[in-house]
Amino acid sequence: MSGLTAACGLALLALVLALTLKKDAPVIAFLLTLMTGILILMQAFGQFGGTAQRIGAMLEQGGITDSLYLPVAKTVGVAVVVRIMSALCKDAGQSALAAKLEIAGAALALSMCLPLLEQVLGLVADWTI
Repeated sequence: MSGLTAACGLALLALVLALTLKKDAPVIAFLLTLMTGILILMQAFGQFGGTAQRIGAMLEQGGITDSLYLPVAKTVGVAVVVRIMSALCKDAGQSALAAKLEIAGAALALSMCLPLLEQVLGLVADWTI
């Protein structure tokens, strides 16, 4: 919980500074926002490392292979990256670029899920025979 409090405090501070700088130095305000976002993400991903290991161990105990959960994890990663980059594009006033990035992310996510879809269809085909 303290990590969330620190992230919220850092975001609030950066927000106030960026709003103050936006009129006179919009590039510096954008860079401040970008760097704050990177710091918050680094903190969050640092805390997530142990959680990912625990999830992997639980899935192994349940007999679930990585070929089943890895495509889902990759797709979630793509969604997170695309969401963040799209928001940055919109903050920079490039909404058309953000839309194109979202379309590319959707296509990539779909291609990452194809192995999982093939496995599901294989299971369904085995049941019907």
